[in-house]
Amino acid sequence: MKKIFPLLLCIGLFLPLISACDEPKTNAADSIKAIYDLYILGDTQGITSLGMTAEDISNARKIYDDSLKETIRANFAASGQEIKETTLDKLCDARKEALSKMQASSEITEQSEGKATVVIHTTYFDESSLDADAYYEAREKTKENGFPDLEEQRAFLMKEYTKNLIKAYQDVTPSEDTIDITVDCVIQNKTWVPANMSSFGSDLAQAVSGQH
Repeated sequence: MKKIFPLLLCIGLFLPLISACDEPKTNAADSIKAIYDLYILGDTQGITSLGMTAEDISNARKIYDDSLKETIRANFAASGQEIKETTLDKLCDARKEALSKMQASSEITEQSEGKATVVIHTTYFDESSLDADAYYEAREKTKENGFPDLEEQRAFLMKEYTKNLIKAYQDVTPSEDTIDITVDCVIQNKTWVPANMSSFGSDLAQAVSGQH
């Protein structure tokens, strides 16, 4: 029951069409940073300045949140357990809290007619180790209790695991160094966006979770 979360960020990462103007409102670096701020920090200021409406922002966040929750449910179900909605909400909120502590900067390294390359430098935390430690501590505590019933043992393990994981996310300290992500960008609807949103989402997921 390890590694529930790594690489999940890319599941719901998408960008609705943004209201166009004659020219892009911001350069490619600022646009990529705005997308990072929306999905990693939960900060909507940058994406709003690009012309994304409040309704579109809400829908984008909902799709991301729903995808994350559905994947967590599926992982628990694969272990023969159900996760309560209240616990699921706490788990997702704790992960958002961890992500909101990240910091990033972006720069254009290359630009030509309608194309640009942006490098985003982001802090991160080691999500695999965090997840593994939460599971290991729960497993050891489960062994100490010596449950004779396998189902009772499994239920206790999952309860302790999620409790440990929530606390671990809440206690996250971002890295002092950064990981770099290179993003190829194009202009769509008069806005700079990643040429491949799915690839960008996957790279971003790996970076902020320390797996890049």
